Amino acid sequence: MIYPFFSKTGLNNCVNQLIIKGMQDRNNNTFEIRLQMKKCFYIKCLFLLFFTQQYFYLPAQDHQSIDSVRNFVKSTSNDTAKISGLIMLSKHYQDNNSDKAFDYGKQALTFSVQLNNLKGMGEAYNNLGDLYWYKGDYGASSVHYFKALKIYEDLQDNGAIANCYRNIGWIYYYQKKYPEALNYYNKSLIINQKLKMKGKMGQNYSDMGTVYAEQKKFNDAIKSYSNALGIVKESNNKEGMTAIYGNMSIVYEEMGKLDLAIQTSEKSIKIAEEIGSKRYLSGNYSILGSLYVKAKRYDAATFALKKALNLSKEIKDKRGIIEVYGNFSKLFEKQNDFKKALEYAQLTATLTDSVYNENNNRQANEMTTKYESEKKELMIAGLEKDKALSDEKFQREKNFKIYLLIFLLFIASFAFVLFRGNVQKRKANIALSFAYEEIELKNKDISDSINYSKRIQDASLAPKELKYKLFPDTFVLFRPKDIVSGDFYWYAEKDGKKLIAACDCTGHGVPGALMSMIGNNILYQIVNERGITAADEILNHLHKEVRKALKQEEHGATRDGMDIALISFNSETEIEYAGAQRPLWILKKIKNGELKMEPTMHLTSSGFELSEIKPDKFSIGGYQSEIERKFTKHKISLSKGDCIYIFSDGFVDQFGGKEGKKFMSKRFKDLLLANYSTPMLEQENTLTKTFETWKGSREQVDDLLVIGIRI
Repeated sequence: MIYPFFSKTGLNNCVNQLIIKGMQDRNNNTFEIRLQMKKCFYIKCLFLLFFTQQYFYLPAQDHQSIDSVRNFVKSTSNDTAKISGLIMLSKHYQDNNSDKAFDYGKQALTFSVQLNNLKGMGEAYNNLGDLYWYKGDYGASSVHYFKALKIYEDLQDNGAIANCYRNIGWIYYYQKKYPEALNYYNKSLIINQKLKMKGKMGQNYSDMGTVYAEQKKFNDAIKSYSNALGIVKESNNKEGMTAIYGNMSIVYEEMGKLDLAIQTSEKSIKIAEEIGSKRYLSGNYSILGSLYVKAKRYDAATFALKKALNLSKEIKDKRGIIEVYGNFSKLFEKQNDFKKALEYAQLTATLTDSVYNENNNRQANEMTTKYESEKKELMIAGLEKDKALSDEKFQREKNFKIYLLIFLLFIASFAFVLFRGNVQKRKANIALSFAYEEIELKNKDISDSINYSKRIQDASLAPKELKYKLFPDTFVLFRPKDIVSGDFYWYAEKDGKKLIAACDCTGHGVPGALMSMIGNNILYQIVNERGITAADEILNHLHKEVRKALKQEEHGATRDGMDIALISFNSETEIEYAGAQRPLWILKKIKNGELKMEPTMHLTSSGFELSEIKPDKFSIGGYQSEIERKFTKHKISLSKGDCIYIFSDGFVDQFGGKEGKKFMSKRFKDLLLANYSTPMLEQENTLTKTFETWKGSREQVDDLLVIGIRI
């Protein structure tokens, strides 16, 4: 695990000065309070937004200061000071009480929104992004970071924008999207270089070192870490020093320099103990333990890993606990204690799954709560019914004593009927309870099976590293309607040609996913095993093989198949296209005021043209009325800067908007034309946001796949 650093030097002094000054002067000199707050807020922009994994730390002797902050927040009438105080409290509790941290963080955001305090809102969103990051909820974390970024862009606050870029880079890093992470780190570095912020430049160098380490570019990683280390040493930033030494030890280990790795890790732990940082100590002890395992110093490894585990549990760091469990498994394996090795490996897998399935667990808890509530309501209704019967009996005894014997016989008979009915009802409830539990178990088995199927489907798709190797400036927007998808993307390289395809199989969910696996495998065989690279021939063979695989020549066979748009690059600027029901769109800028493409285009006054290359009007597989199905090959010449798009029908068929209508192709073309000049990754973000806004609370109607490539 790679650890970042955060410098708090000067922050606590600013906090204390703010509190003391505010408490002394809040009744006599409001102007002085505001002036002090402006100075402190500027420092907070430099430090509180310092890093995605930052944390606010106060030693034992500063608890009085925290109480002062809490009292100051309650008593002050200065809005900006109250927002900053709430965020300080949130950061203080993020290591030892996440509930309080979230409570103070959400109070800060609510208060900022009520006051329309944009700077406060940006800081509050960043703080909540940090808290969700610690929980491992990267989706919620990225949402809050992007909201903060939008605010700071509106405010043109370049220093805060650089911090947001850095935070977003770490989201991509932990999702293993390294090119995107480097992109945002570089954006942050460029801004910090212009602002001459040496401390933040050191952070940027450290960030890049982590990515280079993951990409196995170890010399580049050490160089980046050394640049960062030089900067943090100048400012005596011990948090930065312990984080960078820890990261360098990991890289030295990967380079085979085990002794140097151990020495560097021990340096990191020594500095972490000086500053009393539990988070850095837990991570660094875990690193040192793994190094001791490699060095066969098993007793020392056991001691270090126990320290790491206790500290990680104390600060509730799930990622740290997962890392330590994995290292314990390796330790016991080396000691030939395979039973314990397996036990810790299972703990690692279980905790890892829990981090990524919290939403499912939450839904299960909600269902259980609802079920228990319904049972209580039934019990209350039963008690009320019994009470009513009892009152009725008393009234009859009072009014009709003469008929007491008859009445008692009637009540006895009625009670017997009720008792028998109640017994039968209990039996039915018990049977229903067992049936409900059985359904729950079956649902869980089905969900687990589908989730595991998603892993298999994801593994069968071409690796994203190959996508960026073949098409550096591209995006793939892929959103299944259900857990698994009937849409799939495919790309390959054969005999110097680059190929890419967008495929839409019959159906979605599990049936669609099965078709996608068949199509993916057949495409692989046609291109990689048979060596066929012509776009039309690939579709001709794909059609035959799908019909053969599904036995569609036989009577009563399935009519399932797929639609596809496939492109083969003969060179950087010449492509071949063949399509089955799915078109190719080409977007380019008009030069010298002349239209150079086919008349089937969509033109705007901004000087861009969008040309649609029509597909063949039949699908791959399914019913075939003609004797032999042949697909058309289109050869197209392109220019540098042109954009090409292939896609399924999931985007244009989505219902949404105020009137609940389909998005439609016309609106989709306008959206692409409006964003032609933006980078492809930003186009992907724009498409995603537009889709979510259009869909709103409605259900997604189909799988979604859009592929864009800039030449």
